[in-house]
Amino acid sequence: MFKLNFILKIVTILLVVVFPQSRLLFAKNLYVNCGGDFKSFLRNIGDVAIDKGINKNDVLLVLKNSQRSKKVISLDRRQSTFRLSFTDFSKKAINNYRLKNGKKNIEKYKELFQIAKSKYGVPPEVITAFWAMETDFGAVQGDIHTLSALATLAHDCRRPEMFQPEYIAAINLFSKGIIDLKTTGAWAGEVGQVQMLPSDILKFGKDGDNDGFIDLKKSPEDAILTAAALISELGWEPNQPWIEEVIIDDKNFPWKEAGFGRDRKISSWKKLGIISRNKKFMASDNTKATLLLPQGYKGPKFLAYSNYNIYLKWNDSFIYTVTAAHLASRFSGQKKFLSNKPDKILSLEKMIKLQNILQSNGYNVGKVDGILGRQTRQSVRSIQIKLGLPADSWPTDDLLNILN
Repeated sequence: MFKLNFILKIVTILLVVVFPQSRLLFAKNLYVNCGGDFKSFLRNIGDVAIDKGINKNDVLLVLKNSQRSKKVISLDRRQSTFRLSFTDFSKKAINNYRLKNGKKNIEKYKELFQIAKSKYGVPPEVITAFWAMETDFGAVQGDIHTLSALATLAHDCRRPEMFQPEYIAAINLFSKGIIDLKTTGAWAGEVGQVQMLPSDILKFGKDGDNDGFIDLKKSPEDAILTAAALISELGWEPNQPWIEEVIIDDKNFPWKEAGFGRDRKISSWKKLGIISRNKKFMASDNTKATLLLPQGYKGPKFLAYSNYNIYLKWNDSFIYTVTAAHLASRFSGQKKFLSNKPDKILSLEKMIKLQNILQSNGYNVGKVDGILGRQTRQSVRSIQIKLGLPADSWPTDDLLNILN
């Protein structure tokens, strides 16, 4: 037995060394090897679906209707954090159409929202903001063939450990009659009015209109209740705030205290001179919050509470989450953020130049791609501190000129 185990270990090591791609086979949630012949891949993952108890005929139908999509691969390779600044992106995202129809929908589905809040603790404004941001209340749900999108991404070797389980979950959704062979959605496989992945639909899908079916594409009621269940599971704390705008007039404010990982109690922020735009903070003095400066110290300023983390679990884009959280606040009666006159975001060319300079000086900016991501922001903050500049993590033309 010892000899057999030893031989198996040697074979495993050789597979990983000689065939690096096979390392993926030992990753969590990876069912079959990625890449290679697409039809062979489908047969293999189809066997896994059948082994998991999904009806064989349903599995074969899905496999027959799944095609490899070059468009999906192209979109996956091009995806990036938003290149717009916070003020530019939020101006597009928080428009009159969404504000007007969001409030109408909150009133239209008032009873259902009350049920959702009672059962899951999630306010209607929060659900409605996601509903607006994702599909304009169901108007724009995506036209990419869902089964083909997920099969393509499951076969591709960039993130197969994520998409292979989602493809099998989609097969399961078809078998249960929740989606059909022609269902369309986003390029990454999200479906419905609140754009959810198949595994989440399987776990949290709710029949909000009590018609005996779960239809997240056509039924706003199903989408609302399903979103509430998911948001609750992500850790939403009932009756607690998520974000609020603040005012900082002190030019000597220690801007390096802003950003993730530097949260402190409201009482401490008060001592530093932060004032709630509402005159009274939404949380008690002992509540911890993080100061967010999505466009530097000259731009809008927000205190984010623990519920803001749920937005990041929904979508890890900083700009998207602050915008979605602020939109939810607008639905609850808050004013539009103070625009002030923040520095504009650097052009793509200048951002790449900045990243190259930072990288050459030993800072970790991640991939040099012209995107102001988390690592680039952190590197900017570090060099701002070193240069004695306001450390707000926002790169400007002045900073670039200094570094040049």
